Amino acid sequence: MKRIREFVNKLNIPASGSLIGLGIVIIIAYIVTQGQFFVTQNLTNVFRQVTILGFASLGMCIVILTGNIDLSIIGNVSMTTVITAVLMQKGVSLPVIIITVAFSGMIVGLVNGLILNFWKIESFVVTMGMQVVCFGMAMLISDSRTVVVDGNRLLEYPFITGISQMKLTVIPGVLVVPVMFLILLAFYFAMYIFTTRTRLGRYIFALGGNEEVCFISGINVSTVRIVAFVLSGLMASMAGIFMFSRSIAGDPTAGSALGMYVVAAVVVGGTKMSGGRGNVLFTIIGIFVIGIINNVLNLIGAPYQYQQIIQGIIIISAVIISSPKRR
Repeated sequence: MKRIREFVNKLNIPASGSLIGLGIVIIIAYIVTQGQFFVTQNLTNVFRQVTILGFASLGMCIVILTGNIDLSIIGNVSMTTVITAVLMQKGVSLPVIIITVAFSGMIVGLVNGLILNFWKIESFVVTMGMQVVCFGMAMLISDSRTVVVDGNRLLEYPFITGISQMKLTVIPGVLVVPVMFLILLAFYFAMYIFTTRTRLGRYIFALGGNEEVCFISGINVSTVRIVAFVLSGLMASMAGIFMFSRSIAGDPTAGSALGMYVVAAVVVGGTKMSGGRGNVLFTIIGIFVIGIINNVLNLIGAPYQYQQIIQGIIIISAVIISSPKRR
């Protein structure tokens, strides 16, 4: 019984209500689209669509657990997407591209963490400014245009150009899962193990719970905060690589499509905006809720204006649900 209670506590049962919400969304999707939602090709597209959001949301979740927020993620995704395209156009080797892009994203997170530690400024303000910096860097690197990689050059990078098209048949004729989504799941489980099985990972929860108590307890809160933001930067860079893989172009505004969905997905997944409470695995539920709603709106041909209104309501509702006043 003790082990069962421990497992339940780790799952964060309040967040499990997200599962019910996901179930309701799926049922509504089936009814509204008259079954078109469950067509194999459409389900595969949903998995592809949520993958990029999933990487960005994973990074956001880690930061929010510390009681902070990282708005620079969407700018970081744009910047790393452009860097991927530019390096490919120059013929740089694949390992160097991946390392360079990952390092670029992590540098953004490192700078965010250092500024927050030394100047004690609100993370919302700092990362909003860094978002603008990243968009500016994306424009500078791309010369304010979409970087289109030469067709012959693309053939030299079959992994990056083909990863978004690789599929794994789970249920023949029913469920075909893109390999890129399976890679996303691997990252989620790795981060779940990190946050629940390592001392540094548990410090991330502790920092979000009460920073002053952490400091008194001898925890190096500065290091924990920096690690969280660096991991967020790394996840943004992964999203940037997969963003390029799907579009085969380096768009300096690509990250704008993510908008505030990264925050909404984390909150819908049960992580508290105030920090200290949540589970990275539940963020997977959040990205599916957001992804399915967007997919259904496209399937029924909802006007863009209505899509924006509905998506905005979802984000507001998610924040209200996470409000500390409800606890």
